[in-house]
Amino acid sequence: MPTDRASQTVEVGAPLETVLATLRDLESQPEWIPEILEAEVLETDPKTGLPRTARFKASATVGTDSYTLTYEHRDDGMSWSMLEGRMQTGQEGRYQLDATGPDTTSVTYELTIHHNLPLPGFVRKRVIKGLVDSTLTGLTKRFAK
Repeated sequence: MPTDRASQTVEVGAPLETVLATLRDLESQPEWIPEILEAEVLETDPKTGLPRTARFKASATVGTDSYTLTYEHRDDGMSWSMLEGRMQTGQEGRYQLDATGPDTTSVTYELTIHHNLPLPGFVRKRVIKGLVDSTLTGLTKRFAK
């Protein structure tokens, strides 16, 4: 079973709390992540109101994928793992945020995808790096002044 990983860091022109609120607003992801076609929060934490599980539909190199993720939240980011998926056999990811100024935040996005797709390694590498880059580009543009 192939496993592919990618990580990238960007600086976003917004305070940490604002960036984190955007990342936690899972249902808005189709507005700024081109590959996400649909996002639906299935369960929220009754105390915090933060999403616990969400279902996604996303465009992929070989078609449309659907998957469900479970989330853990921290003051400086969030992480997730896959509960079920159609093309993927597993997914883990995280956003790590660090305030670099009053109106700037460093965002590190790490993504690991497990799958059984019969694609050459160089294609898989390009795809996952493209997903990470596309997500961070969308996030950066969301806060562009």
